[in-house]
Amino acid sequence: MAGLLTGANIDSKDFKPNDLFNIMKVWTVEFVFTPEQWKGIAPKYAGFGGGFAAGASRLQGPQGARNGLSAASGIEFDWTYANFSIDGKQFSDIAVRYKGNGTFRQGQNSGKISLKVDLNKYVKGQKLAKLDKFNFANNITDAGWMNEELSYRLFRDAGVPAPRTSYARIYVTVTGEAAREYWGLYSIVEDVDEKFMADRFGTSDGLLLKPVTTSLFHDLGDDWAKYNQTYDPKEPMSAEQTKRVIDFCKFVTSSSDEEFAAKLGDWVDLDEFARFMAVTVWLTDLDSILDNGQNFYVFLHPETKKFSFIAWDQDHSFGQFGRGGSTAARRNFTIFHPWSGNNPFLQRVFAVPAFQALYMAKLAEFQKTIFRPERLIEQVNEIAPVIRPAIKEESEDKAKWFDMVVSDNGADNYSETVKGFVQARAKSVADQLDGKSQGSVVGGFGGRGGPRF
Repeated sequence: MAGLLTGANIDSKDFKPNDLFNIMKVWTVEFVFTPEQWKGIAPKYAGFGGGFAAGASRLQGPQGARNGLSAASGIEFDWTYANFSIDGKQFSDIAVRYKGNGTFRQGQNSGKISLKVDLNKYVKGQKLAKLDKFNFANNITDAGWMNEELSYRLFRDAGVPAPRTSYARIYVTVTGEAAREYWGLYSIVEDVDEKFMADRFGTSDGLLLKPVTTSLFHDLGDDWAKYNQTYDPKEPMSAEQTKRVIDFCKFVTSSSDEEFAAKLGDWVDLDEFARFMAVTVWLTDLDSILDNGQNFYVFLHPETKKFSFIAWDQDHSFGQFGRGGSTAARRNFTIFHPWSGNNPFLQRVFAVPAFQALYMAKLAEFQKTIFRPERLIEQVNEIAPVIRPAIKEESEDKAKWFDMVVSDNGADNYSETVKGFVQARAKSVADQLDGKSQGSVVGGFGGRGGPRF
């Protein structure tokens, strides 16, 4: 098993990202705060309350701030200092802050909150595995503790850019105030930043956007200020990049059907987008581009001038987003019109014959390869014994629940297991590809007039 291969020691100069992101490894991570530093990590409640512009989303925060459910409610996170170690390797004066939206709200109740770390923000040159930014996801919405690991791996296997992951036990100490406390088992998630772009796309000079909108690539006029919060660029934009995004929005909104079909490939990497959509739809990830219009990145390549899509935030994958109707309906989710209500961008793209052919071909190919239930079930069985001790350290009850969720008969006892989902989902997609079923619309999904190709 590739995950069991040993790489360079963590203290070695040859320690690389693949050594850190070893899915079969649980690292020990320590955060040590002074009392003043600990006060600095407390969330701020600014009381922002809506007032969205055209094309905006209920999940957008105020101008210049984060987007997402908590941000839209006026919750802001500030960076603070801390000392940090991972398996004994020490870093001083790193930057750390809370992260998350729905997971933050749930984490507040248990004291287990996701974290974002920047080793380089205050002390230049600090790196771990040649990287300086990391995310620690609390897995609080995922009873099987591996939705993100399995989903990101599935995207990567499909040729879609997606973060790498591993696991960590996290301990927190506040000097003189709170003794060393075990916060629990977290996922370490690779950050999507300039190093990610350089590794996946061969360049860090492109434009990275993190859209939050239910009207993706909708024309808002010629003033970038009307787009900025919606598309949340991660670096200052050049005039050329700004024009390219706005021109694409105009193209999506106003071009004729004939022009759109003929020229879409000049704007979007269609092969990559077909792969991205095939995995997203197969996973029935409804907290995504399919409904909420969030939890993905868009990359504008500086040479091809085309947009590519990057997977992000997969804790509700494997049909585990509650607003998507019954478990049976989510497992039978339609592959033909997989979006909520009025989504002009996806509706137009799915009506393009070239995209239809690519998307259906990717689904058919992946059904025989990376989507095979036995393959995914084997991955669950590999990971489960590695992480169970850290889950048991959180509580015996969590360990017992975990055992049920990952067991072979877990689907009979708990409706939203990975093992139960992948077996039912593979059959549903096979039936839809064979013309035996149109699949199920879930919640507000499906609508009328969707393509049936």
